[in-house]
Amino acid sequence: MTPRKTPKLPARHITAIRGFRAVGGTCGIKPSGKPDLMLIVADKPYPTAGVFTRNQAPGAPVTISKRHIRNGTAQAIVCNSGNANVCTGEPGLRDAVAMCDAAASALTCKRQDVLVCSTGIIGRPLPIDKITHGIADLSSKLTASKQADHDAARAILTTDLIEKTATVQTTIAGKKIRIAGMAKGSGMIAPNMATMLAFITTDAAITSTRLQHALRQAVANTFNRSSVDEDTSTSDSVLIMASGAANNRAINRPGKSEDQFIEALTALCADLTYQVIRDGEGATKTFRVQVRGAKSVRDADRVGKSVVGSPLVKTAIHGCDPNWGRIVAATGRSGARMVLKKLSVAIDKIQLVRDGEPIGHQPKKLAQLAKIMQDHHIDIIIDLGVGQAQADWLGCDLTREYIRINADYTT
Repeated sequence: MTPRKTPKLPARHITAIRGFRAVGGTCGIKPSGKPDLMLIVADKPYPTAGVFTRNQAPGAPVTISKRHIRNGTAQAIVCNSGNANVCTGEPGLRDAVAMCDAAASALTCKRQDVLVCSTGIIGRPLPIDKITHGIADLSSKLTASKQADHDAARAILTTDLIEKTATVQTTIAGKKIRIAGMAKGSGMIAPNMATMLAFITTDAAITSTRLQHALRQAVANTFNRSSVDEDTSTSDSVLIMASGAANNRAINRPGKSEDQFIEALTALCADLTYQVIRDGEGATKTFRVQVRGAKSVRDADRVGKSVVGSPLVKTAIHGCDPNWGRIVAATGRSGARMVLKKLSVAIDKIQLVRDGEPIGHQPKKLAQLAKIMQDHHIDIIIDLGVGQAQADWLGCDLTREYIRINADYTT
């Protein structure tokens, strides 16, 4: 008999950055028995930044993590999946703190240096004893390895079909800087912070103040310009820790070095964003809305958000229907400044509307368009013709499978 080959693990990410270890495993939250608990641990407290959901019904972990991150440092992130610890009142807050205490005790660090996240079903109490025992058990298995990275990335998934990881490298002031991250997200993906969970490590020497500034910039241009279903989650958190192991000159003021770091961090977040949208619940296609010629960036964002979030556009893309009228309608209701006589719309290279009038009725164009609509990724280009501002938004189609997944989510 031919021995079964061990599946090849994906490349290292979180722990490929010097100064970090990770672990993922099972503590018994999910009835399926799938992994549901992970830790990312730094060698010591490092500069840390975070961006959180703006949903006004935030989970208890969001409340606790926002409190702990105020001092600008952290040494550990603990996250469970399968239960969001949202709308659980004071007991939920106590459970979030208990998770921090369990990690702090196992790692011999301060409670305030532990950040906590949870994802899954809303409104159910955490099985906190299982989780704290799991934290104690997993903390003894922390390593820096491909296996650790894989296990940690897998343990945070809920309806996701795939792990989502990325790494980037850049050179700043003659020093190589690396940034690595992992994310989870498939449904409840909509702009207004970050739209999922993402954990990022870097070896850059950077202050927590500049790290926070860089993260906000990166999130604004990536996670906050994407949508699966226009449903902003209660648990969204993007966290980044910087070990300084690259020994570069600290990025502690605006300038070229900071711009380079923001560019690299944005590239990492863009990669993770695309993976989240590609894995949208039930999704079969992704599409990018490139808004050009807007009066302001705010207006460009209004148009991008409106088109990406339109159920009519999303279902047309799923059905390979080149119904550009839905794109025009979503643009017109976006609230952005618009003059119909100046509007142009194209799908990939096929111009459909120019100066507010249809031009795409030729049989040759229609045949080309029909072929394009079969692709797994489609670009929609909208030029408002009233300014110079622009923005790109990312979305996915809306399918029957999305309805099935969410109709049966708790049952």
